[in-house]
Amino acid sequence: MPDRLKRASLAEPIIAFATAIAVAAGLFWLGGSVGFVQQIMHGVIACMFLVGPQIAARLSGRVFDDRAAGIKLRPIAPGLRVLGLALLVTWPAFILGFFVYYGALCPSFASLQVLAPICSHWRGLAGVHLHLPEGFLVLALSQILVVAVPEEVFFRGYLLSRFEDRYPSRRRLWGAAVGWPLVITSLLFAAGHFLVDFQPARLAVFFPALAFGWMRSRSGSVAPGAVFHALCNLLSEVMHESFF
Repeated sequence: MPDRLKRASLAEPIIAFATAIAVAAGLFWLGGSVGFVQQIMHGVIACMFLVGPQIAARLSGRVFDDRAAGIKLRPIAPGLRVLGLALLVTWPAFILGFFVYYGALCPSFASLQVLAPICSHWRGLAGVHLHLPEGFLVLALSQILVVAVPEEVFFRGYLLSRFEDRYPSRRRLWGAAVGWPLVITSLLFAAGHFLVDFQPARLAVFFPALAFGWMRSRSGSVAPGAVFHALCNLLSEVMHESFF
C-alpha cells in the first residue's frame, strides 16, 4: 500500500480507541467487585493511553512522531499564552454557570429522588465555606499525571493527529486550525467517557474537549491543554467541596 494511503487510514486509530475504551470499561466494572483492580485501575488506564499510540503504530506498520503530534513541552511561551487565555475566557463563565445551574436546579427540583442526594447539601453563596478537598496535593498530582496528561496524549496528541492525516483542517479560529478532526476527536472523547460507566452526564465533556483540541492546535503542544484539563477538574472539585 502506498505510504500516502497508509497515513490516511482510519483503521488504526479507530481500533486503538475501541480497544482502549473496552479495557477501561472492563477494569471499571471489574473494579466494582475486586478491590485490587479498583486500586490499580487508573494507573493501568493512564499507562495504556501513554504507550498505546506507539503500540498501535507499530502493529499497523505506520510511523507515529510524538513531537509532530504535539507530545512535547515546547514551545513554552505560546503555550503559556494559550493557557492564560483559556483560563481567562472559561473560568468566569464556568463559575457563573455553576451558581446559575445549581441555584436554579436545587431549590426547584430538590424533591426529585435522583437529585435529592446532591441538592440536599447545596449551600449556595449564603453557606460558602471555601476550602480545598482533603488530600488536595495528592489529588492535584493525580489529576495532572494520571488523568490529564495521558488523556491529552492519547486524544489530542495521537487521535487528533491521525484524523488530521485523513481530514486536514483548513479553517482557522483565532490562530488555530480547526475542522472535522477536532469535532471527531471531541465526540470520541465524550463517547469514551460515557461508554466506561454509562453515565449520561459524561457526554458533557465534549465541550471542554473542543477547547483542549483548540489549545493543542494553537500552541503546537498538548502541554497547555493538559494543564488546563487538570486545573478545570481541580476547580470543579473545589467548587463542589465548598458549596455542598
